[in-house]
Amino acid sequence: MLAYHDAMPNDATWQTRITLVLSGALRVWGVSGTVLPDPQDAAAFFVAPETAPTVRVRHEAAAGWTVMLVDPVPERRAAIGRHAGLPGLLRQLREDLAPDAPAGRLVIGAQPLLERGPDGP
Repeated sequence: MLAYHDAMPNDATWQTRITLVLSGALRVWGVSGTVLPDPQDAAAFFVAPETAPTVRVRHEAAAGWTVMLVDPVPERRAAIGRHAGLPGLLRQLREDLAPDAPAGRLVIGAQPLLERGPDGP
């Protein structure tokens, strides 16, 4: 049986897909900001909204997604959430970054849809 984390390798293609999902979510919620992969950790991303503190999200195979508040002072960095899957991660980010955005579901698509490029499969 294939587990969720087995289907989500931490490679360049996976990083691109997750970056697009997170960036698209910011656009849907009306949040100006950027999403960048962590250059030192293939399983992590920085979500940097223009009007809120930057958060770092990291996928851990067994634990799911961890959300941390990024602070230049290491002692003030704090974990602010842990989620088994992408839907929970997106829900927390919407609640934290765009509390006034309409609550609803983002359709992130099935794996075959995420494999498509701009010119088709």
